Amino acid sequence: MNRIIAIANQKGGVGKTTTAVSLAHGLALRRRNVLLVDLDPQGQCATSLAVNPEPGVFNALVNPRSDIRQWIRDTGREYLHLLPGDRSTATAQIVINAENRPIDAILSLLRVLRNEYDYILLDTAPSVGGIQERAVYASDLTLIPTATEFLSMDGLVQMTDLLGSLRERFHWNGRLLGILPTFYDEQTSESAKSIEELRGKFGKGILSPIHRATVLRECAADGVTIFEKAPASRVSQEYETLTTVTVKVS
Repeated sequence: MNRIIAIANQKGGVGKTTTAVSLAHGLALRRRNVLLVDLDPQGQCATSLAVNPEPGVFNALVNPRSDIRQWIRDTGREYLHLLPGDRSTATAQIVINAENRPIDAILSLLRVLRNEYDYILLDTAPSVGGIQERAVYASDLTLIPTATEFLSMDGLVQMTDLLGSLRERFHWNGRLLGILPTFYDEQTSESAKSIEELRGKFGKGILSPIHRATVLRECAADGVTIFEKAPASRVSQEYETLTTVTVKVS
């Protein structure tokens, strides 16, 4: 069954893009047709995959009647395509808010692609309303990466509140794929206490954590994924586990 998955958090710096890229490639390696949509104005999905950042998302959002397929790019990886973004995506958010686009604005854009991809992954930036809210509404599943740090809970709570608000206000039928602890280091009390707090509050909604790993930063700098750079590494196996969970849940 085709699925749209939003990767979202109201806090930055929690590993959303790394997770989006890693999960997208993990699914593609299982021969699923995947489209990764970069809705973050930083445009880091493109650079993480050694693709040139382009205003593809901006063009698609500002010109909703255009054929979205013209902005999709090949990543050089079988089964994996990218709708790239760049800093112009921030301007698109201003336009969306100024025009008061409906909550299903992004869902409407993606509807034509649903039968062409097994998975459409949406990498989002923290925002109040705007693109992120519409991306989550477009999703069947939402994945919330959250750093195992003391200040991470605020963004997570805001995100879960958003899911509840979308259900109440707009009858959103999506569900939570899970909360993904990131930057985990079992040797620090900060990580240990944070993951204990997460499990105490969200129980089975907490997925297996992703450890802090220098190799993930190296991947982004080199334009390769963790499955290409260090397939035998612990963090590669952790993202493989996330891929397995995603396939089972969806």
